[in-house]
Amino acid sequence: MLHARTRGLAAAVVAAAVSAGVASVKPAPAAAARAAASGDRAAYLAAAEQSVAQIKQRWWNGQLGWFDKYPTVPGDLPLATAWDAFPVIESYAAIALADPTPANRAAAVDAGVGAERYWNPAMTPLGGFTFYPDLAGQTNSAFFDDTGWLGVAFFDAYRATKDPRFLRDAIRAFRFIDIAGWAGDAGGGVWWDTEHQYKTAEPLAAAALLGAEIYQQTHIKWYLKETKKLIAWADLHSWNRARGLYARSDVSDVVMNYVEGMMIGAQVTLCRATRDKSRCLRAEQLARAASVAFPADYHWAPETDVIYLRWLLDLYGKDRNARWYGLVDAWAQRALANAKDARGLYTKRWDGTFASNDRLLTIAATTSLFAWVAASPPAPR
Repeated sequence: MLHARTRGLAAAVVAAAVSAGVASVKPAPAAAARAAASGDRAAYLAAAEQSVAQIKQRWWNGQLGWFDKYPTVPGDLPLATAWDAFPVIESYAAIALADPTPANRAAAVDAGVGAERYWNPAMTPLGGFTFYPDLAGQTNSAFFDDTGWLGVAFFDAYRATKDPRFLRDAIRAFRFIDIAGWAGDAGGGVWWDTEHQYKTAEPLAAAALLGAEIYQQTHIKWYLKETKKLIAWADLHSWNRARGLYARSDVSDVVMNYVEGMMIGAQVTLCRATRDKSRCLRAEQLARAASVAFPADYHWAPETDVIYLRWLLDLYGKDRNARWYGLVDAWAQRALANAKDARGLYTKRWDGTFASNDRLLTIAATTSLFAWVAASPPAPR
């Protein structure tokens, strides 16, 4: 039975400076010369399409029919983890939303179908998604945040392709977190994993976002009820009052930008779905507080920051506040200017510093940033 995954993010979060109340990073240096005009969606789309082609060329494992976590590192588990696959699926979906050609939509379908290999119907009490593909029937262990990433990606694949199989996959992901992950016998909240080691905000925020999206699409009231349950618990038990943001858990005050991003997305989606304007106000309150906790020079990692920025774009799509677009566009500009290595691959952090030894999630996260800006409403005038 598998009980662990190879991923440094959790350790980094646990080691964050709790006294500061925010995951610790070094401030980014000033951006290099701009690589494209601010707000140029065509330039962002071109960068995303070029980068996703490079990913397919360099990280694709033809023998195993899926992406590798690292292009040149052998091992017993060479394929992309769910955390690595998430920004790849997101990139294909966002490109197809920005430029819905038959080829782009077909590529988004292929990526979504490939991600179904993380599904394990044999888990109890109900089927769920594992951190690594093709583990069906081999384990009953899973991480609920991994399920959250995949669920969000499946819903985006559905948005881009209108293929109902991906809505089904998104629903499976939500149900797995909301039913198997809910700590009903321990005061509520969502467990980090099926071993019930501790509760954490990442899967809860992903489930709140996903539940809101599913409700908006299906109008099935159970999803609205369960989404409100998740948010209400976080409001009462996982709230950093000093920051005005959601905390990592009921025992940790650390705030993380990608959690805030997903909660912003959940509130904006509920605002659209229910026409409850207080939800939009709540999203804007969170965004304002997040801009203080995570100022313009705050750069944690591409794979986390893009989740936060993507949902700021969604808020911009609703309230047309140029502040949110400007923040996202500024980081996209920095990534264009600084993240390329000598081979022309976006393997660096957005400030030009070292990120990883060609790990898939780094380049894929940056690619998805470009793709989401390309798919967003036009820049404010």
